[in-house]
Amino acid sequence: MAERPRIIRQFDAGSMLAALILLAIVGLGPIYFGSVLPRERIALQAGGFLALAAVLAGRKPLSELRHIAIPALAVAAIGVVGLLQSLAWPRFLVQILSSHLVTLWDKASLLTGAAVDTLPLSLAPAVSRSTAIHWLALAACMAAACAVGRERGLRRILAISLLAVAIFEIVYGSDNWFAQRNSIFGMEVGGDPTRIRGTFVNPDHLALLLIIATTLGFSWLWWSVRRIQRQATVETRLLHAVLPSMLFLLLFVGLAFTGSRAGLVAIIFAILSQTMMLAIHYRRWQVGLLYSGVLAIGLGGILLFGLQKGLGRLLDTSAYELTLNARPVVYRASWELWQLFPWTGTGLGTFRQAFPLVQPTGLERTWIHAHSDVLELLVTTGLIGLPVMACGLLVLVRRLWAVFQLGHRSEDRAAGLGALGAIIGTLLHSIFDFGLTLPANAFIFATVCGLACGAATRKVKPRKQ
Repeated sequence: MAERPRIIRQFDAGSMLAALILLAIVGLGPIYFGSVLPRERIALQAGGFLALAAVLAGRKPLSELRHIAIPALAVAAIGVVGLLQSLAWPRFLVQILSSHLVTLWDKASLLTGAAVDTLPLSLAPAVSRSTAIHWLALAACMAAACAVGRERGLRRILAISLLAVAIFEIVYGSDNWFAQRNSIFGMEVGGDPTRIRGTFVNPDHLALLLIIATTLGFSWLWWSVRRIQRQATVETRLLHAVLPSMLFLLLFVGLAFTGSRAGLVAIIFAILSQTMMLAIHYRRWQVGLLYSGVLAIGLGGILLFGLQKGLGRLLDTSAYELTLNARPVVYRASWELWQLFPWTGTGLGTFRQAFPLVQPTGLERTWIHAHSDVLELLVTTGLIGLPVMACGLLVLVRRLWAVFQLGHRSEDRAAGLGALGAIIGTLLHSIFDFGLTLPANAFIFATVCGLACGAATRKVKPRKQ
């Protein structure tokens, strides 16, 4: 009876409201084209700000946000950079920071005939301002998730919601795939109907969502296996082993059938990394070998359901395609673009407006993104963005490693393991693709990291000398 009031105080109205908002973000964000349309994108951004406002209005102390403070501030700092880029600065200062940008604005002023005394540090100030708000909303979402993640009950609900959305995407995408439909919710979107894409126009974007879900599925499988011995009956033991195994297999096979080469390589590396973490944690390499069998199960599932459909796109990738297709050309051109604006970049979110400056004549189409989130961040924010994000990421990984090693419960440690796997898989995928530019993916990734950071950890007692 003495513990009940304490538990009731933990579940304050602020945390509950923030959890409901995050639940809407995770559960509804991916459903309508990954929330790329303006209305859905604005809804996600508003949700991030409202979730943080709910946490701040609650009765929980602000000290509970300390674990996510630096990573969230790093994300917010990118947003601040975008806002600063969108402002008008004295001409002499812009000349020092980006002389090529001054040249471009001077050429534009010749068309209007008006002299320009102040200049923005962005090729498209309105775009940078809009993208900056998006980054600030992501930081707010991450911070709110950290506060909510302190309560394992709320963390469970959000994790289940993410896994349910991932299953829905696979089922819905499989139905369209079997029917060879080029439509989503009745709207023709074109693209390749031979790849599972769910409600995303691009299957590679669905792949990133499934990477995050699959790493969480792996951590759930580890947690369930640990709890098998505590179950009294054979039926409950089988349930704890079979259900997460089937879920992991479904997610892994579904990811493979998106046809995303970067996604498949990223998830294999992420699961192997999670396996290595378990081996280090237990200090027994036999554990690593045991959980490597889980990866073998996933690959076996691909073989069972169809090698050509699941691995065909990766196996058919020729040396010619790897070296001479469009992406390496875009990477080289993007690198040249960064060299034109090395210090402050072209402006947050302005890759589409800036890329024509260096686009080769033989490269057709309008390139909205660099097919690499990491490279695009460098191009649009210069030498400011990547170091800031690297610092935030290092602190985030350090906190999640502490959660995995020192989590108060095994469920807390599983949250740390899943988030670490999600970071590894997402980072690898983002080097070769642009899945984080999808608002739903970015907000889900921020939520997963924030929830795991909020998990309780034990205090380490100093050793006696």
